[in-house]
Amino acid sequence: MRTHLTRRLIAASSAAVVTLGGAATYAATSAAADTADRPGVSVLSTVDASDRQAALDFWTGERLAEATPVDRVVGRGAGAPGAAAALGVPAPAPGQQAQPRSTTSATSTTGAAPALPRARRATSELVTGGAVARATAWTGAAVPTVGRLYFTQGAGKYECTASSVDSPKGNVIVTAGHCVTENGLDSQNVIFVPGLTGTGEPLGRFPVGQTFTTSQWRTGDQQSAAALSFDVGFAVVPPREGKSLKDTVGANAIAFDAPLARTTVLGYPGRSRTADGFTLQYCTGTEFTDNGPGATGDVATLCDLGGGSSGGPWLHDADPATGTGTVTSVVSFSYDDNPSVLYGPRFGAVVRDVYTRAASA
Repeated sequence: MRTHLTRRLIAASSAAVVTLGGAATYAATSAAADTADRPGVSVLSTVDASDRQAALDFWTGERLAEATPVDRVVGRGAGAPGAAAALGVPAPAPGQQAQPRSTTSATSTTGAAPALPRARRATSELVTGGAVARATAWTGAAVPTVGRLYFTQGAGKYECTASSVDSPKGNVIVTAGHCVTENGLDSQNVIFVPGLTGTGEPLGRFPVGQTFTTSQWRTGDQQSAAALSFDVGFAVVPPREGKSLKDTVGANAIAFDAPLARTTVLGYPGRSRTADGFTLQYCTGTEFTDNGPGATGDVATLCDLGGGSSGGPWLHDADPATGTGTVTSVVSFSYDDNPSVLYGPRFGAVVRDVYTRAASA
């Protein structure tokens, strides 16, 4: 069974932010030529126009219905790293023992959650209210920057969440690393469906031209803290009818080395008892760090978004009217013994290098 990764956040003293159309802040990132051959950057695949059309043709209504969440759950059995995790204990060094894969379908998290109130679920609580631990259907205006990512890995058909982020060419989306490659299988037939609703696809479908991830995720032990901390993927979406993705759906800002803050997590959980598979859901809460023996050091928040939300954005300064803000992490994983906490990687220098490489494609 595939397992679902929760997002993780960036914690640091100062943030480099790429704003909507902000050339001055974009200059804080390094040039593409400097990152193309860096160890942290993995270019996964490049497809031409005919392959992109083939991806669009592949996803018939029947195949869309067959797609399942590409979920990642990390086990914490007796004696497993993280089983006795407690806040305030340093994160493990890279390469520490991997956590065993669980067969449970819940999301998984590392570390004990702080004592925060469990969920007032009204939409008025978004951003400004109390911590929301229960995933809530988004009832405001449609959020065109966030959508479903469909792809194949081997013979399997899968779904994740992805979101548009600002770049000079307006062509970049961000998701989880395991949504673009996992267990040695790179994703194929990748399409992005932004603003998906139960009544249709108002903005159509965008085939992906290139995918990227961190080399730490691609080549590492993907059950280890060392790899989970880099579970981030980017994809490039070519223009459609002469218009960039940003021109069509808009784009969120993206920040690196952002401090812990209040966050809003968005995602498209797959079909379940509590989700129809087509409705955007969200949680809003306070961020904390996944600390403790065997922990990842990722950012965490109270949230029980289900499978399919992998790759969904964590937004700082979220606008409750539009669902836009600054992406600081993506849904990566949760622990099978505590699915009400989500974790996401911190966007640091390595992730910035991969983003810069994708933005130059």
